[in-house]
Amino acid sequence: MFTPLRLALSALLLAAFATAASPARAALGGSIGLTSDYVLRGVSQSEGNPAWQGDVHWDFPQGWSGGLWASQVALAPGSDSWELDSYLQWHRALSADLEFSAAGTYYSYPSDPRPADYNYGELRLELMWRDQIRVAASWTPSIALYSYADGLAAHQHVLTMETSWHRDLPRHLDLTAGMGFYYPPGLDYASYAYGDATLGWKYGHWRVNVALIWAQNGSHRQYSTGPSGGPVAATLAWVF
Repeated sequence: MFTPLRLALSALLLAAFATAASPARAALGGSIGLTSDYVLRGVSQSEGNPAWQGDVHWDFPQGWSGGLWASQVALAPGSDSWELDSYLQWHRALSADLEFSAAGTYYSYPSDPRPADYNYGELRLELMWRDQIRVAASWTPSIALYSYADGLAAHQHVLTMETSWHRDLPRHLDLTAGMGFYYPPGLDYASYAYGDATLGWKYGHWRVNVALIWAQNGSHRQYSTGPSGGPVAATLAWVF
């Protein structure tokens, strides 16, 4: 992992464990679910096929949380393997309406059939206004990107910008619409835009989401392998 990112994640971990010593109790949470298509930033990670997904995390005092998230993926034609993400997040209210969060995530791919190492880390900063408008920026300092036309781009850094709007609706429904831009500097022709609109339903421990997904065509994302996600993806999850 790139040294600045390792240092930043180490600092987050030390701060989280120091905070965890507070008298307040930590809480366990998580989910297990099934999606018709695992889509990351507009691109299918499961070749358009269903995928099992799960999460387990601890919520620590003073805004810290950390955990593991897993999903089935298809990283090469005909393959079936897993993505395992470890993450640590801190959030804090800046005012009655505005909340800030910072997160570090390490994406790993056990049993990856591809010959190169595609594991990578990412830092993310996010602002949320009244749980309605979200603006986020992510930085990946070192990732391996592959294009069938141009080969491997190793140790590439990537910037991602995202914004979304969320609204609660009657009858346990909610609506979210968002868009983003994926930008690997030095590979400008590999940049692409993406977006989605998601209708959700929640009742007790159950969650159902139906998303309409869009991603700029393949000629604008040569290093993002896999088909565009969706255009419709449905997810059923049980949350605890």
